[in-house]
Amino acid sequence: DSPTTQQSFTIGFRGYDKTEVDAHLTALKEELRRATESGAKTDAHLRSELDKAAEKHRQELTKATAAHEKRAAKLEADLATANAKIAESAQQIQSLSTALAGSQEDIDEATSRSQFETVLRVAEEQASVLIQNAAVQAERLLEAARDEAAAKRAELDADVARITAQAERDADQVRLKMETEFTAHTAQVEREAAHAAEKVNHAEQEAHSIRTEAEKGAAALRAMVTRETTDLRVSAEREVREMNARVLEMEESLTRRQDDAQQEFLVLHNQAVAHAERITADANEQVASSLAHAERISAKAEDYERLMRSQASAIEAEAQVRARETLDRARTKS
Repeated sequence: DSPTTQQSFTIGFRGYDKTEVDAHLTALKEELRRATESGAKTDAHLRSELDKAAEKHRQELTKATAAHEKRAAKLEADLATANAKIAESAQQIQSLSTALAGSQEDIDEATSRSQFETVLRVAEEQASVLIQNAAVQAERLLEAARDEAAAKRAELDADVARITAQAERDADQVRLKMETEFTAHTAQVEREAAHAAEKVNHAEQEAHSIRTEAEKGAAALRAMVTRETTDLRVSAEREVREMNARVLEMEESLTRRQDDAQQEFLVLHNQAVAHAERITADANEQVASSLAHAERISAKAEDYERLMRSQASAIEAEAQVRARETLDRARTKS
């Protein structure tokens, strides 16, 4: 199994989703538990192999000890056989001495005694040499057997100690390596997660700044359009009032002149009415033009606002995509 499982979090308005983070932490804890169990199983397996090796060496030591004891018993049996032969030789010498003693009456006393003593001395010397050689040889064989058994036992004990120490060192190295790798991997994952979170936070701040600037620009544009529209409306209304005042003034002037000349009044009245209608038409046209201009500016403001909102959404989406890609790369490296 891989030490970590690739995980991506949903980016909320104020950070990562708590449920997904808790689930990922639970998965990491489960992975740590599995790694600990695997290490325990490996340790148990190494100890089992160590016990098997120690048992095998104990069996070999037991077999070697039994073989040396068997060989020592055989050497002791050979020594007993040699001692029996020596005893038999001594008995033969004693018999020979007795026989020679029984026949010495028939032999010249000086010659037989001299020969007998010579033969007896030679026989005794040979028997003594045989006994000494047999004893020395037996002792050497027993000592060699003991030394060989002790050396073999020491060698087997040294092998058992060496294999035990090596197995323990291997188990410690495996355990240390697993702990070191897990610690390093956990630290790497935490560093990459923190780095990715920092990038996501930076992207969110950047998107928030862009959104704020766009909203400020749209608000300023709306305020400017509102001010211009209001100014145009006020100006148009002022011009209409002025025109109406002029019309009233001209009507009053025409009324005052009505008594002087009806014809002139009618002419002037018609001219005044025509002029008033023209002025009114001009004013209405200016008002309509101003309203149309205001509507165009308002439409442009709305278009600009929609554009800014679209750009802010696109930038925010791109920031989220880059954040997810950064998280994916961080998890891929892990």
